[in-house]
Amino acid sequence: MKRRFMRWLTLFGGLAALCLLVTTSAQASHPRPKSANPAVFSLVPGYSACTAPNRTHGPSLSFPSCNPPAQTSAQATVGTPDANGGPANYSGRILFRWHGSAPNPADDPDIIIKMSLTDVRCAPAGARCGTANASGPADYSGDVRFEWTIRMSDHFNAVTPGGGTDPATVVDVSIGDATTCAETGSTSAGSACDVATSVNAIFAGAVKPVKRAVWEYDDVRIYDGGADGDGDTTADNTVFLRPGVFIP
Repeated sequence: MKRRFMRWLTLFGGLAALCLLVTTSAQASHPRPKSANPAVFSLVPGYSACTAPNRTHGPSLSFPSCNPPAQTSAQATVGTPDANGGPANYSGRILFRWHGSAPNPADDPDIIIKMSLTDVRCAPAGARCGTANASGPADYSGDVRFEWTIRMSDHFNAVTPGGGTDPATVVDVSIGDATTCAETGSTSAGSACDVATSVNAIFAGAVKPVKRAVWEYDDVRIYDGGADGDGDTTADNTVFLRPGVFIP
C-alpha cells in the first residue's frame, strides 16, 4: 500500500512539474516590466521635415531650419488665431489601455483604443470643407485614420504557422482604422473626431489570453481622409497629427 502511494505521489509530482514548465514557457522568459498601462499620447499638428534649410535656429539648438513651417496634411488643420483666424480650441489625444474581465483578467484580454479630437477644421485649400465658422476655416468633413506600428515579443510562436509556445519578436506590423468626424453646430469650433474601439475589434484574436507580451509602439500617426474624405482609401491620405508636446 505504501509503495502504491509513493508511485502515485511521484506521478502527481511529475505532472505538476510538467504543468509548471508549460505555464512558465507560455508566460515569461524575456525581460518585461512590472506594469506599462495605459499608454497615452497627446497629439499635435504634423509638419514636414526640413530638407532644404533656408534659416538657422537660435542657440542652443543652432541647427538648420526651414521657413515657413509646412503642415503635412493637405486636408485638415486646427483653429489658431495668428495662423488662420480661428480660435485655439483644438485638443487631441489617443489612449491605449490593456483590459481584462473580472474576476479572471486572462478570460477576455484586449487593448482598448480611445481617441478624442476637438476643433478639427478643413485646410483652406483642401477639398473637405463643411459647415462654416464665424472665424477661421470651416469644419472638416472627412474621415481621420489612426495608425501605429507595433513590435511584439511574446510566447505564441512556432517553427511552422499556427502558433506555439516559443518566445520570439514578430516583424513590425502596422495597425489602423478610420472614423468619420462629426461637424458641430458651434460657429467657434470645428469638427469632433472620436474613436472607441479595441485591437481585437480590428484584428480578431490579436491579444491572447495567458500570453504575456511586450508591445512596443512606434510611429503613432493620425491621417486625414484625403481628397475623397475616406480614411480607408489610403493612397491620398496625408499625416495630420503626431504625438507631441505644445509649449505655450
